[in-house]
Amino acid sequence: MHIEMKCLRCGGGNVKPSHVQSTGKIYSRPSDANFLAYLITGTPVSALTCFDCGHVELLVDAKKVQKMAKTT
Repeated sequence: MHIEMKCLRCGGGNVKPSHVQSTGKIYSRPSDANFLAYLITGTPVSALTCFDCGHVELLVDAKKVQKMAKTT
């Protein structure tokens, strides 16, 4: 099944998966991550790039982020 993705900035349909690169991996952690999750890992960041306007959208796995957050 093909899912059509549209750019959040320009509405264009020329959006493709991409990578954000640094000297190391980029991770995201909730501010209230439990201590063990904070020490061990984060959630990898992936990206979508619009080839029409250059907008880059960053994404993380929401379920992984929710598991890392402290439960109240």
